[in-house]
Formats: sequence, C-alpha cells, structure tokens
Amino acid sequence: MIFLSSLFQEDPAKTFALFLIIISLITIIIIGLSFYYDYKRKIDFLKKMSAFERSLKDLVEEFRSFELLFNEQKKTLEDYKFVLNDTQQEISRLADSLKNEKNITSAISLAKEGLTVEEISSQTGIPPEEVEPIVRYHGKN
Repeated sequence: MIFLSSLFQEDPAKTFALFLIIISLITIIIIGLSFYYDYKRKIDFLKKMSAFERSLKDLVEEFRSFELLFNEQKKTLEDYKFVLNDTQQEISRLADSLKNEKNITSAISLAKEGLTVEEISSQTGIPPEEVEPIVRYHGKN
C-alpha cells in the first residue's frame, strides 16, 4: 500500500498518465488478440463450410445417379410388364383356341353318333351355324 501511495504523491498527473497508457496498451493488446482469435475462427469456419459444400455437391451427384438408375430400372420393369401382358394375351388366345378345338372335336364325335344340330350346339356351346357343316360332313347319312 505504501508503494501505491508514494506513486500518487510524487507526481499524480504523471502516474495517472502512466496508468492510463498501461491500461490503453493492455486494452489494445486484448482487442488485437480477440480480432486475431476471431480471424482464426472465421478461417476455420470457412474451411468447414467449403468442405460441407463439397460434400453437399457430392451428395447431389449421388442422388442424380440414383435417379438415373431408378429411371433405367423403371424402363426395364415397363418392358417386362409389356412382355408379361403380351404373354398373358397369347396364353388366353391359345386357351380359347384349345377350348374351341376341344369343342369342335366333341362336336365331330357327337355328329358321328348321329345327334342333331340343336343337340350338338347345346352340349358344346358352338353356334348352330358352325355345327351344321360339321354334321353335314361328319354326321350319319
């Protein structure tokens, strides 16, 4: 305490000016350090942002490649669907054809047994107009 009182007793204006200069220098140093620290944090932040942007661009490219892949798979599935529908139609047509052939074979057998056009038509489901030629050709005379 004696030291402080002796400082202000000799020349208080000079001591006050010295304290003011010391406090100003300390403040300037602290402000400079804070600006430097802020600058370093800003540089680190910009590096992280740049890395984030690159990662985001890579992610967008990956999504685009997935989109192209899915579009190709969609096209392939549509092609398979078309082929499947075509196959189903062909199977239906062949089934109808086989059913008609079976009915025609039955109609021929019935005509050989001597049944009439109306009887054959009702048993096979073939229209009478189609049964008449079968009876004429295969029926009993």
